[in-house]
Amino acid sequence: MKFENIELDLISYQLRRNGSVIKLERIPMELLILLAGRNGQLVSREEIIEKLWGKDVFVDSEHGVNTAIRKVRNALQDDPENPRFIETVVGKGYRFVAPLATPLEEQVFPGTSVSHKSPLKRFVLLGACALATLSVGTYVGVRYFRPSAPAPDGRTMLAVLPFENLTGDPNQEYFSDGLTEEMITQLGRLDPRQLGVIARTSAMSYKHSSKAVDQIGRELGVNYVLEGSARREGERVRIAAQLIEVRDQSHVWAAEYDREIQSVLQLQSEVADAIGNEVRLKLAPAQRLHPANSPAVNPEAYEAYLKGRYFIEKWTEEGTRVGREYFEQAIQKDPNYALAYAGLADSYVWGRAGLPPEEALRRARAAATKALQLDSTLGEPHAALAQIKFVNDWDWAGAEAEFKRAIELNPNDTNALHMYSHYLLSMGRIQESLDVSRRALEHDPVSPTMQLHLGFHNLTAKQYDLAIPQYLKVLQADPSLPDAHSQLAVAYRQKGLLDQSLAEYLQEQALLGTTSEQIAELKAAYARSGMRGFWLTVLDFTETSDQSRISPYRIASYCAILDKKEEAFEWLGKAYEAHDSGLVAIKTDSDFDNLHSDSRFANLLRRMKLPD
Repeated sequence: MKFENIELDLISYQLRRNGSVIKLERIPMELLILLAGRNGQLVSREEIIEKLWGKDVFVDSEHGVNTAIRKVRNALQDDPENPRFIETVVGKGYRFVAPLATPLEEQVFPGTSVSHKSPLKRFVLLGACALATLSVGTYVGVRYFRPSAPAPDGRTMLAVLPFENLTGDPNQEYFSDGLTEEMITQLGRLDPRQLGVIARTSAMSYKHSSKAVDQIGRELGVNYVLEGSARREGERVRIAAQLIEVRDQSHVWAAEYDREIQSVLQLQSEVADAIGNEVRLKLAPAQRLHPANSPAVNPEAYEAYLKGRYFIEKWTEEGTRVGREYFEQAIQKDPNYALAYAGLADSYVWGRAGLPPEEALRRARAAATKALQLDSTLGEPHAALAQIKFVNDWDWAGAEAEFKRAIELNPNDTNALHMYSHYLLSMGRIQESLDVSRRALEHDPVSPTMQLHLGFHNLTAKQYDLAIPQYLKVLQADPSLPDAHSQLAVAYRQKGLLDQSLAEYLQEQALLGTTSEQIAELKAAYARSGMRGFWLTVLDFTETSDQSRISPYRIASYCAILDKKEEAFEWLGKAYEAHDSGLVAIKTDSDFDNLHSDSRFANLLRRMKLPD
């Protein structure tokens, strides 16, 4: 449908202005589709909450509606005081008021042929909208990476698809999602030399997907797919699971389990062990999972833990906050619940903690240490401690030991693999980093994070002809990633493609909220004096900003790019005194290449005790 110079394309699930894609997250996009589909009609806040979040949700849906409306208006450049698109009916709801050039009900979807008078018309169109919405994660995923064969090292590869929630209650999604994640973790503990398990990020992109097993198998490069469902009934849980061989879509194994919720962890181990047998893993007895050893867990603590995982995996500030609260509830219910402490550590290390970095890392260290005191077999707390030792303590040997231990305990932990690759880059061990990156990507093939990291690896290795197409591939799938634009800008700059570099820098700045006036000033500076004028203007912006919020390492890089060596070393000194986490990349960051011959650079590396 079209209104003014904007097109809402339901087939590609995109919003465009004059052909250029406008970034809009899933919830605001679904809100816009809902309002535009009811053009001219009032849509109440209650109906919006029910359709976008479901009934009786855990989050603050009232706040969520306000946030979603604001994001839609920002995307449409709509003024709430004088609306052209979204009108607020105070105390009631919202109304879409723009004339539509192509009404929603007249759009044609592939495979539909519906008479304008057909009573089924609205049902079919709403179904098409829902399919477009639910399949967007998969659509983005397959644009990244299409492995044509299972692991080249001969391992059996397995994907655990999202467990289906059979309760009929959308508020129980956290339970089925949590079981999916825990099953991935359990299976990941089987012999990694023979079995590789697809990571959660890639697996969850197939939630609600209508794709056939053979297509999913080809996209993920797996031999087997595990499908499952979960149903909660009071204090009991019923889980059904079936293992399917991708080659001929034959059902290798199926089973149903009915347990009290206290024994869910034991149940997960039973299923994992059964699957290990069915894929003919030749495991020594010591390498098998032992269901009898899996601890019973307080049902309320387990439920709070699953809710915590459900929310933290959103990787938003609000999701991290809510997830952390649930982990703390789980610990209150069961002070000896190791997984809850591990989740709490993750919320401080990997999420948006909303705290000063020093405080967030202090809490993360305490939670991870407690988790390992309670259960030394968990890999995730080791990964959290590794990241703390890496970016905060500059304990290089200690960090590597923790990374290796985390990966040994959970070989499929792409989070640990990802950050270990960053660690190896910082140490200058480029080939080792590439090997780890490829291993992570094998387990998480449709993850935007891992695809972006492959570009960063090539950038750090100064392989710009590999980095540029990789970033373009990432941005083709999602043009709203600031890091992809900024890193692509560096690659273009290093190749001498300055116009392209400028365009990417400006895209990044626009996504980060830089004002249109400042962007115009940057363009004018480039027109007058090229990239030097651009960077001088960037540096000027930092001087008029609150420098306490700007990384001294980043300011040092601006000075180095401008060949202002004295100023660059001055800011690097400030970064060292502030223990700026950015300094871990100093050894391989191309922005500082022109400082390498200065004895002060070598002295900085010695003070940081970075290995040669």
